Amino acid sequence: MKVEIKTLADEIRKSIRPPEIMPTNKDPIAGAKGAGKEGKGIRKELEIINLIREFDCSGNTHMLHPRLNNKTVQLLNRLKLASGLDMNRVIAFALHRLFEQHPEIKKFIKTSLENFEL
Repeated sequence: MKVEIKTLADEIRKSIRPPEIMPTNKDPIAGAKGAGKEGKGIRKELEIINLIREFDCSGNTHMLHPRLNNKTVQLLNRLKLASGLDMNRVIAFALHRLFEQHPEIKKFIKTSLENFEL
């Protein structure tokens, strides 16, 4: 049984957010840009947003407090307004993908800890 805890602010955001628009072959915006380079960019953006939405971080219990510059925070806030993606989910997804795509980081950590002396 999966229980989601939502704040009042999240419920209000969800109720005022415009409905999700998924481009189709008949979508005039996607059709106009589909032939060019920008059409592929739109599909890629939607693909990434869907991957972040599908990312399961429900079992995560640790809380981090990353220090971000103002531009990054503004961008994440705008992303939340545009797509409804929570900042914590985006950061968790990004870190998960970083370690997944660069296993040498894990190897570095492992060898550094093996060579660590007290």
